[in-house]
This record gives sequence, C-alpha cells and structure tokens, in this order.
Amino acid sequence: MKVVQYFKHARNLNAYNKKYKRLTHALLCVFVLCAAFVLTTHAGAETHNLENYTYVSYSQSSDIDDEETLQLLTIDESTQPVYVLQKNNIASVKVSTDKNSDGVQNGTITPDTKYLKLKVEFKNIHADTLENQYGGSFTYNLPEFFRSTSTTERPIIDKNNKQIGKIHVENGQAIVTYTKEFLASLGENATLSGNFFLEGEVDLTTLDKDNGSIEATFPNGSIKLEYGLSFLEKYSDVKVEKSYTKDPSSDYIKYTLTISAGPDGSKNVYVVDKFTNNKNLVTYAGNISYTPTTLATTEDGQKPYETKRTDTPGKIYLTNQPTSDKEIPEPVTGGSNITQPGSIVWSVDELKPNETRTLTYFVLLTDKQNIRNQKITNKASVLNKKGDETYLKGSSEKTFTPSITYGGMTKNIISTNGKKYTKDQDGNYIVQYRLNFTLNTNSNYPLKNYAFFDYLNYSGRSTDAKMLPYISYIKDSVELHQIKGNTDTKIDSTQYKVEWETTGTNYKENWTDGNPKRFKLSGTADHPMTIYPGDSYYVTYKLKIQPEVYAAMQSGQVTIKNVYANDADNAKYLANMLDRTMTTLDLNDYMWIHKVKDSDVTTNDQTIHMNSDVYVKMNNSYEKDSSVNSFEVPKGSYKYTVNLNKSQNQFNITHATLKDALSSDIMHYVGYVKITGYEYNANTNTYKDKESKWVKIDKQNSFELKLSELGWSNSYGYRFDYYAQTEDLSEVGQIKVTNTFTLNGEVVKGDHKFNFTNKTSSQTTQVNGFYNLNVNKSAWYYERPVENATTWQNGAFYWVIEVNGSAIREGTKIKDAVVKENNITDSYLHTDSIAGIYQGNLTKQIGACKNYQEFLDSNTGLVDKKDLFDYEYTNSKNFTGNNKSELTLTAKQTIRLENDENIYMIIKTEPSQIPTDNRATFTYKNEALLKDTTDTSFNKRNDAIQSLHGGGDLLKEFNFTFSYDGKQATILKAGTDNNTSKIATNILDQTTGNGIYASWVFKVNYAGDLKDDYRVLEDIPEGMELGYIRIKWHGSQAGSVVSKTMDDLGDDYKPYSNTATNDNGQNQSTTYYYNKNTNKALIKLGEFENKHTRDECSIDVQVVCRVTDSKVLLGGQSKTFANKVTLQSNDGEEQLATSSSTAALEKNSLDKSHPETFNGQTIKYTITANTLSQKLPSNDGNKLTLVDELGDTLELDITSIEAKDDAGNSVEIEKSFNPETNTLEISIPNEKKIIITYTVTVNIAPDTSSLVSNKVYWKSYGNDGGKNDVIPNFSYNLNAGGSTTSTDNPELSIKKIDQDNANPMSGVTFDIYECQLNEDKIQRVEGIQTSGQTENGVLTVKAPFVTSYNTIYEVKESNTPDGYMEDNSSYYIICVDKENNDDYSDYVKQCIAYFERQSNKKYKIAYSTKDFNLTIYNSQTGIVVKKAFINNAAGTSHKPVSGTYTFGLYDNPQGSGSPIQVKTITYSAGETVEKYTKFINLKLNTPYYVFELDDEGNPITNTSQEVTVNKLPYVVDYKVKEESTSKAVVGDQVIVTNSLRTKKLPSAGSRLTLIYRHLGLVMVVASFIVLLIIYKNRDKKTKEEEIGK
Repeated sequence: MKVVQYFKHARNLNAYNKKYKRLTHALLCVFVLCAAFVLTTHAGAETHNLENYTYVSYSQSSDIDDEETLQLLTIDESTQPVYVLQKNNIASVKVSTDKNSDGVQNGTITPDTKYLKLKVEFKNIHADTLENQYGGSFTYNLPEFFRSTSTTERPIIDKNNKQIGKIHVENGQAIVTYTKEFLASLGENATLSGNFFLEGEVDLTTLDKDNGSIEATFPNGSIKLEYGLSFLEKYSDVKVEKSYTKDPSSDYIKYTLTISAGPDGSKNVYVVDKFTNNKNLVTYAGNISYTPTTLATTEDGQKPYETKRTDTPGKIYLTNQPTSDKEIPEPVTGGSNITQPGSIVWSVDELKPNETRTLTYFVLLTDKQNIRNQKITNKASVLNKKGDETYLKGSSEKTFTPSITYGGMTKNIISTNGKKYTKDQDGNYIVQYRLNFTLNTNSNYPLKNYAFFDYLNYSGRSTDAKMLPYISYIKDSVELHQIKGNTDTKIDSTQYKVEWETTGTNYKENWTDGNPKRFKLSGTADHPMTIYPGDSYYVTYKLKIQPEVYAAMQSGQVTIKNVYANDADNAKYLANMLDRTMTTLDLNDYMWIHKVKDSDVTTNDQTIHMNSDVYVKMNNSYEKDSSVNSFEVPKGSYKYTVNLNKSQNQFNITHATLKDALSSDIMHYVGYVKITGYEYNANTNTYKDKESKWVKIDKQNSFELKLSELGWSNSYGYRFDYYAQTEDLSEVGQIKVTNTFTLNGEVVKGDHKFNFTNKTSSQTTQVNGFYNLNVNKSAWYYERPVENATTWQNGAFYWVIEVNGSAIREGTKIKDAVVKENNITDSYLHTDSIAGIYQGNLTKQIGACKNYQEFLDSNTGLVDKKDLFDYEYTNSKNFTGNNKSELTLTAKQTIRLENDENIYMIIKTEPSQIPTDNRATFTYKNEALLKDTTDTSFNKRNDAIQSLHGGGDLLKEFNFTFSYDGKQATILKAGTDNNTSKIATNILDQTTGNGIYASWVFKVNYAGDLKDDYRVLEDIPEGMELGYIRIKWHGSQAGSVVSKTMDDLGDDYKPYSNTATNDNGQNQSTTYYYNKNTNKALIKLGEFENKHTRDECSIDVQVVCRVTDSKVLLGGQSKTFANKVTLQSNDGEEQLATSSSTAALEKNSLDKSHPETFNGQTIKYTITANTLSQKLPSNDGNKLTLVDELGDTLELDITSIEAKDDAGNSVEIEKSFNPETNTLEISIPNEKKIIITYTVTVNIAPDTSSLVSNKVYWKSYGNDGGKNDVIPNFSYNLNAGGSTTSTDNPELSIKKIDQDNANPMSGVTFDIYECQLNEDKIQRVEGIQTSGQTENGVLTVKAPFVTSYNTIYEVKESNTPDGYMEDNSSYYIICVDKENNDDYSDYVKQCIAYFERQSNKKYKIAYSTKDFNLTIYNSQTGIVVKKAFINNAAGTSHKPVSGTYTFGLYDNPQGSGSPIQVKTITYSAGETVEKYTKFINLKLNTPYYVFELDDEGNPITNTSQEVTVNKLPYVVDYKVKEESTSKAVVGDQVIVTNSLRTKKLPSAGSRLTLIYRHLGLVMVVASFIVLLIIYKNRDKKTKEEEIGK
C-alpha cells in the first residue's frame, strides 16, 4: 500500500511523462496483489474462551481468485446447498481434554475425563460466494469420536459489540451463519479466516473395544486418544434414582431404585443400597439371599423384583454395609455375619445405551422401638467395577419419617341428669369416666401393643394423698369400645385385660393388695391391641368417692385429679409413653363453718324472747337457767350468724370445741347466743330446724363450748345467732374489729375420726369513733443553691406536711421519710431540715406562695408550734456522711385542733445530685407516715414527688441539618426531628433561599417555673446567616405564649415577621429582630405561667441558619457550628440562663459519577455542580470555577463537553484545558444547578486492568473538598464474545483546540510523517508524508495518503495562528492490531513498550480504530499577570503573603466602569512558588489596563498611595517590559508588586511567636550599648541585612 501511495502521488507531478503511464499501471496491479497477499498471510483471528464453546473471532482477508475459491466448496445434494469445510479450508485442528488449554494438533493424549475441546482454524472462505450461494453459512463435520453436549446458539459479535452472526452444533456438524448486514458490508473479493472451538465429550462407542483407543487424522496432523481397557466402566454415564411408597396400615416401606445408562451404555454395574440414619429401626424384607441371586420379574409378597426391557437379568444379595476400602461389599456366609440391617447389592452385567431398569424391594419397620418422628434415611450408590477398581457414578437418597397424629385423646366425665356424679345410699359419689383415643388418618403407620392407663396418683398431678384412702375404682365397671363409622361396638372382655397397681408398674389382673390407685387396659397375648390410622377406641369406668374426703381435707370443697395416659411399643412422646391428659372434678356439697354479719346495725332497741332451754356457764360447765326468758338488744348493735357442719347428716361435731372471739375490747357481746340444730332432707336437698338452745355471753369478748355440753350428740348442722355492740367511742378513732369463729377437735363419721385444727371463719367491722387525725404530704418548690454555699450546695426542696382532725394526742408520731426506689434520685435530710411548724388558718395558701418567706409574710396569724415536738433523725437508707433519711416528730402533749385549725410542718431536703443535661429529669420522692397512740407500727399516709429538669428555664437542642434546592428539602442529619414537614420552606423562599441549613430549637420554661415575659438573644454562628426564627410548638398550658414587639433596639435591628403552621397544627405568627452587622437576633416571648409542670408551660422556638462559609460550601470542609442562646429579663438587663448546641455540616456542592457499564474504551462522566442551585461564593474573580483533574490514563474529548441546567436547557459556560497537567477548568453561572457531561478515552491496552481516577473540586479550595470518582479495575475487550474485523485501513484524525477556551481552531496546518522504530529511536520514512489544515477544528487524513495498522505516524504543527503560543512539538501515534497468531508481532510489541516508556503526553497507542486520533492544544498568549511581593524596607523579602489577590482588566487607564475580566491568584500559608494568571480572548494589538483590586473591589490606579489588600497596607506597582505601567497588549506580562511599607509583618512566610518577640525585646534592651558600637562598625549592606531579618 505504501508503494501504491507513492505512485499515486507521482502521477500528479508536472514531470510525469505519458510514456511511463502503462508501466505505472502495471506496477500498480503487481503491488496491489502483493499487498493483498501480505495482508491475507498476516490477518489475525482471536478466540475468547468463554463459558461454553461458541465464541469466535475472525479477520477478513484480501482478494483471492474466484475459481480457486470455488474449488474449496462442496455442494450437498439437498435443495439447500451447504458449504462444508474441506482440507483446503482447515488450517489446523487441536484437541484438548482441559478446558483452559488450546490442546495439541498432533500426538497421543491419555485423558482422565470424558471432556473434550475441539479448536478449528479455518481460512479462505469467499464471503460473496458464502452469502449468495450458501445463505451466509458454512459447516464443519465433527470427528466421529466427538459428541457435542449442547445445541444452544451462541452469538458472534464485532468490535463494537454488534452481533454479526451465530454458531451452533446440529447432527454432528458445527454451523456458522453470518448476518446479511455483515456480509453486505464486506468487499466483493473479501475472504474470511478465523477459528472457533467446541466443547463436548468423547463418544465411547467409537473406541476400540480391545484397548479403548481411537485415532483421527486432520489436515495438520493426527491425534490418538487412549482411554484404557476400562474405558466403558470408568467413563460411561450411569444414574440412579430412589423413590418409596408407604401404606399407612402396613409395617413395610416399599422402595424403588431406577438405574439408567447414558448414550454409551455401561458394563459391570452395581447398586449398593444402605441405611445411613436410624438403621436400627428397619430390616430388609423378603428373605433376601446372602449370595447373588437372580431377581424375579414379578411381585411376590415382600420379595425384591426387577423390571427391565432387556434379556440381561440383574442379581441381588444381602450383605454388610460398604466401607471406604470396600465400596461394593462382598457376599457373606450366613446372616449371623451381617451387622443388621446390612445392605443390599444389585448387580447388572450390562446396560444397553440409554437403557433404564428398576428394582423394587421392601423394608420392615420395627414394632419394638419408638419410630415416631425418627428420620430413616436410605441411600443408594451406583458404581462400575472392573477388576479391583470401582468407579462411583452417583447416588440418590430418600428419607422416610414415621409420623402419627391423634385428635381424639381426651378424658371426660359422663354426666347423669346434668350432674357429673350420682350418689349411692351411703352418700358416696359415683363418677363415670370415659377415655378416648383416635389415630388420625394422616398417620403413616399403626400403633403396636397399644394400652390405656388411668391414674389417681400420677406424679405431679395426683389427687391429694389425704383423700386417696376414700377414693376407689369400681373394678367391674371397666369396658372397652370401638367406634367404626357410626357404630359403637363393645369389645368382648376376653380380648383385652385390665391390670391394677398402687404406685409402681407391676400391674396385675388379680389384685389383692388393697385399694389400687391406677389401672392398665391392654390387649391379651393372643389379641394384642394394634391401632391403625383411622381407628377410634374408648374405655369407660366408674370411681367411688366417699364423703370422708371433705373431712380429710377439712374443707367444704375438694378436687379429684385423674390422669389418663396411653402407650405403644413403637411410639413415644412424653415420659417414655405416648401421651397423657388430666381431668379434674370439684365437689363442694359440704360446708364446715361459715360466718356472716348483717350489713346494717340495728336501728332500734329490741327485746329478744327465749322460748327454749337457756344455759349459763358456771364453774367451767354449762347449767340451765330458767330465771330468764328475754333480753334487750340496744340500738346500734351488730348481728352475727354462724353455720356449722352442713354435711348432709354425715358427720358429728358435738365433741369439737367451738370458740368465738372479738379482736378488740371496744366491742362486747349482748345477751345470749341462740344455737339451732337442723337436719338434712335428702329428698328436698334442704336443711330443717329441729331444736334451739340459748347460752349467755353478755358483756364478754369471747365464748367457748362443746355442743355435747348442751346435750347434743347427733350429726345435725348448727346455726349460731348473736349480737355485739361497741363501748364508749369518745377516745376512739378508726379501728377494725374482727370477729372469728373457730372449730377444733374431733369430727366423727362412723368409725372414722378426724381431728380438725383451727378451722375458722371471720368477719371484720370498721368502727369509727369520734377521734380523727389526718396527715397529708405535699411538694412545694425547689430553692436554688446560694452562690459559694458551704451547706445545701445542691439547693433545697421544700415539702409540707399538713395535719388536721380533732387533735394530736400526746405520743403521736409523724415521720417524714425519703423514698429510695428505682428511678428515684436520693435526697437528704439534715439536722436543720425543719424550716418551721405552725398552727392556725391560712390567709394565703402555701401553693400560691413563691417561697417560704412569702408564706410567712402572707400568714402572720400562724402560731409557732416547733417546741411542742421532739425530733429524731435516723438513717435507715444508709446514706453517706451526715445525711439522714428519716425525721420523726413526736408530740410532747396533746394538741387540740379547733376552729378548723391545721398544723403545717415545713421540711427541707437536699437533692443528692441535680441534672446537667438538657431534658434530663431527676425525680425525688418523700412520704409521710403516722403512728397513732393506738397503732403498733407506722402507717403510710401518702407520698409526694418533686422533679428537677436539665435546662429547666432554657435549653437548646440540635434539631437537624438539611438542604433545600428551592423545590424540596432533604434531611441530612436528624436530631430532635427527622421530618421535612418541620421546615418552613415558604419562609426560606422569602429570606435566604436555597442552600445548606442547620436547624436548632430552643425551649423556654421546660420546668414550668417562669412567669410573664422574657427576651431571648440568639448568637448566629460565624459562617452562617439567619434564615428565620419561628415559634414551633407550645405546651398544653402555654397556648397564650406569643412573640411580642420591642422598641428602642436601634437601627441595626430590623424587624421580621412570618406565619407558618406549628407542630400543634395551628397557624402561628412570629416576630423577631435581626442585626446582620453583629449577626445576632432577638425575640420577646410572653406570657408564661409557672404551673411547675414539666413541658406543659413551655414553648419551642426554631432557629434556622444557612451556611455561608466558603470553606464548607466550596472547600468541602466539615465544620461544627455552635449556636448560643441567652434568656434575658423582660427589659434585657438581666442574663438569666444560657444554652448552646452544635451542628456539624459537611456538604459537597459537587458530585461526579460514571455509568455502571462502559462503551468499550470510553467513559462518559457527569459532573453535577451547585447541586442545590444556591448562591455560592465566587472563587475565581467574579466567577464560579471548578477544576477537573483527569487521571494519567484519561484522554479528554473536549468537544464532547455539554452543560445543562436542571430543566435540561443548555447553559453557557467558560472552559479551558491544560494538556500538560490534564486539568480542565469550567466556569459556570451561580445560583443554578449545572450538569456537565463529557467523554474520555482510557489509554490502556485491551484485556488489561487499571485504576482510573477523575477528581473534581472548586478552584482555589483544594481537591479535598471535591469528589474523586474512582474505578478500581477498569478494563475493556475489543472482541468480547467474538468479533469479525476487515482489512480496511484505520483513519487518523487530528483535533486542534484552544486550551484556554476549549474552542476548536480552524486553519491550522499539520504535517504527517510515516515513521518506524529503529533501535529505540523513531525515524521518518523518507518520502511518505502529507499535510492538511483543520476545518472546524478537525483534520482527517484521507487518500491518497492512507494510514495503516501497526505504523507510527508523526504529527507536527507547521503554522501557529496569531495570538497563540507556538507549538514545535512532535506528536506520535500508532494504531495496533493483532495478527494471525492472536497476538501482536514482535515489532508492534517493541513499539508499544517504547511508547509506554515515554513520560509525556505526546505518544499515544490506539488499540482500536475509534481511538486513532490526536487532540493538540494551543494556548493563547493573552496578557499574563505575575504576582510579586516586597515585605520589608530593604526589599530583600519576597515571600508571598497568604490570601486571595484580585485583578481587573480595563479598557481605560482610569479603571473606570466595570472590569472586562476579573482574575484571582490565591496563596495559602507557607507557599513560596511564583503564581500567574492570564486574561484571554482579547483583541490583538489593542491596549488594555491591568489593575489590582483593593478590599473594597476598587482598582488600584495610584501606585504611590497606600491601600488595603487582604487587610494589609500595601503600595502597588505595575511593570510591563521593565517599564512602570499597567498598559499591556496581547503577549505582554504584567508584574504586580505589593510593597509592605509599614512595620507590620506579613501574614505568610516567617512568623514570630509572642515568646520570641518578648525574648528579642529583652535582648535588644540588655545589649543596647553593644549594638550601637556594632552598628557603627558595620557597612551599609550589613545594616540592610540586619533590618531585613
């Protein structure tokens, strides 16, 4: 092609002669053919080994003779001709048994796997013929030993990831088909070469059966595969599958094993079946032989049988389980040598290809062990065996879990006439029980040797042992029934047995050892009880309960507990049995003793007549008294009634001791007690009075008797009726009197005697006398500690004990005690805790008084009673030091409380600690106790609590931080709130607008102690401005608190008002005042109420501040802003409380991202600047400029830069690019969200990995505040998934860009030279060059100069436009391509290595034609500004002074009007390098004027006047070409020098600390005389050096 170019060039020369035309044409044809041959020889194809076989890449070769190509084709006889690869088409065939290897093309392979990979290289396929005659497809006949394992189509794609074809395997052929679009894109004479690979396995049926080998011959060699003599056993496919079925009513599991052979068949197949889990629960059934026995083919009971389709029978034998060294266990002699259950071995001599056969066998479940929910796992393994070698091919495992469920295991009592029992003639209870059991149909096995159990004395659930002697089974009542459907059948008693026992498990049918307490019902030896799924059985029996159970328990109610349990040999669940349930029976027919008291006292005096025998106790015995027949019961008496022995005539209590007693001597009996005997009538179930007797008890507090002493000796029930009255109550307050009746002694029934002990019944009467004393404790207030106090350092709580009533009797004790509980903070009593004790009536209630002094001043009529009490301090709570926990006050004398007077005891306690954290609440508790003269101990009357709160008057809390973009607020960090509904964006829209904010909330009057109006002063943090203040919330008692106006604040405070919805859901108006000069705000709040309730009288005020700190907004720094609030008095004179809170903010206003997937070698980046559309500080003069640092491997396509706003509209931006530092600068409009996109190319080789980084940040603020977008492992693949490429030459393009404004430059001329690398040096190839000019910034190299792969080109600018800096550099580029061996040639590798060693940006390797381009930048000369400093009078210090210096460009020498452009230079502390800036886009040969701007933004035009720059006094001087002037044209440099003419040191460079300054001053004073002598002797130069230092 190079020669062709030369001759084409020569044709256009003026010296070209007609006689040479024919020779030239001939030579052209020769060179075309030669070039085509070279390209065909070296065209490359690359194969990518992916998951399967179908990914192929190709290269298109150059022209070939049509006839020669057609000779390579074979046409099938079918209607559709097929292009089949023949020897001439096949360059090589490689075979491999390793997925990761290409394999070998000649030799012997000894595989250890069935896997095969076949790689085929093809060549010389005529593309046009393939498309027009064969439908774009060709096929390759696979060798007979290769079996494909997949027919799935796979795509073929080109370098741009576009699918151009597909490949699949069908009927022993690999078929490649190209798309019509791809073939149409190729030239008419194009040919295709390439390779593909396929994955599959060996066809074992093709191997030599004697030695297991096969040999195949290919165009480039022969391959022999040697699999060995055991090839079929070792490599054939055999699978085994296991399944089972289970009849729920059967004891057997029916298993089925299915083995199936692959397409090669198999020999010497063995299946070993064994149990791996719970093998002790099963036995192989069917009497399997211990020696291999031919299997039957039909089912016969539980014998194993085989199902097959061939004549080769299988065999089976029972043997031991396999071991690791014996995978197929050998037969054994005799079953005794087998460890049960052993295993079975099924052997088949031969399986035909794809043959399937089954084995069915049975396993017996044990009925002697628990199998319920026991997982029984059975595993079958299939193996091949040849000689002593075994080959495991697979296994199958199944688990059977025996399970039962039962829903009908219940025990119930059979009722008669609505009652749970009947009674016999002796009064015994007869109870009939029923025990039920149903085995649910979803159970999968039957229960063996099932048994019913019933217990009266089951451990833990037993009837009380005292009753058991009187409870017995009625033995002949036990019956067994079965229910089938709706039929209830009583089972003949000969088919089951009932056995009895007392406490153990030795059950006997013929029980003779007393009264049994349990029984068991089970099947007989001949008829064991088996319960199948779906069966239902029940047992009934009767129980006799004697009335003695009541006496045994000395209770009128008894509970009979009865447990029903069941069991089966093959199912256990609970306590080594199946299950259990309990039934209880409550009997409550009897009543031993019961006392009642009439609800009302007698209202009149009554006369009681006694018309039966009257008894009086005399000489410890009762005698009849006939002298009296009535007595008087006075008004106000209490009547009591006691009933005894309601036992239905079963028990005699006449010899028991009966006693009644009153607990206090303020009550006594009246007259006589009436005792009435009554008899039970069983027919009516009622008691009827029989006779009455009277016993004198008048004036007594107790009486005692035996009914036998009054002549009774029967089993009657008895009723006692009597009265009691109170004594004189003038000295009695409130007292409870209890009246208790007690039964002790013998209770008799027949021969049974029961000794009752203190069987009682009581009634209590509340007696209210005329004396009363009430004590009430209440909390008052907290007194803050006095400054520098030595006592009561934590302040004091004031408590009040109020005493009222009729009097405080002498000796009465009143105790004040500190309560010590969880969540209660301790407080201490001290020896001076009694503030005062006063008696009288209050003029002003204590709660209305603010403090103790106001209480005294408001209630002057009170009388001091402190001396009438003794004081005792104790410390039962074990407080440390001299702190006490109780104070007891004892009255020295009786204190009468008349005329509604009260006693007020004022007591102080000191809190042990007080809260310091906001909202922290400490609660303190005290209680009052009273011990009256009649009391035996203290009784608590009540308690009271006080609380202290952190920030009780004022507290400030971090609310949240958020961002606001004018549309939506977003919480950045939550504090006390996390909901954007708490942000009044409507107010922000009117004040500070978009931005980053911190919200604080201050709360006033949290403790509820403030009253009336207060001011609050807000200190807005530095670096923030106030957004708004608003009342956010008010407590339930603070609804009337509002903001108020203020006067006389001065002109600097400006009023602001807003209205927003508060957290209470109401519209809330707020007025406040803001001083922007001092950054302080004031708000007046009122009217507060002091109701001393936490957070009910308080309000919350929200303070929202916007960040203005440029280091946060642009520098990305994290900063903590502290907000302080001060509570002031109404007039602002007094500072009452302060509180502070902080908010940390770190918000990057820049973001950078890349897509998750990449388009080959290119990445599209997105920069989002000013994400909130807020007003940001200018950072580049009057502009907002960002810097984008591209990584070393990234090449920017500057023409791809686009900028849009949030609505998608294009935005005008300024951009410049420095190719040396690979840095892009973009200036954007402020107060807008700008989205910038651009594309870069990653200059790394394909199939390699590299870290790619791209960092964006705001200019002058360092890259720490930006966003570094990192791709850890970037890589790309030019031919991922297969591709097709052609011999079309790559086309070189050159872009020319103005690096200062990123605009394309037209009319720039470049020379392009073809070069070659010779011994590590690039040299031009003589005579092969071209040149051209850029149009719209681009020069594309086209014919007749044709660029090629793997060739170095030099590009050099030959003319430089006016106003631009000349670029004499040479730029080198090469587009590399792999050749036929799937790799770069040695020469190309040498070129790549050379380019990669170069350290500058002037060498580029293009790995794809898409990247075969250069971007060359030119910088404008512009007007350059250099910053200089003179920091001392001697002019010897030139260190830069930190700060930002601003320069304006003007079109007039006066610097009037706005500057045309503004630039800045920024120095950080310690920087010493000289810095420059440049004004660009200027008119040539036009004068401009450069002035530095002072701190007020004014141009410094007077070079002799001292001005302020960066808060320092400077004289500014301008020099252009050594002349003192600020006038410059394009191409000039302006040196701007700031001279510090005062003694003030600069803020950068050398800094002396205060300690050094003082030390220097002392040294100067101390050495003054010596210094004078030295200064006289030094020359001028030495003096200047000293001054400079």
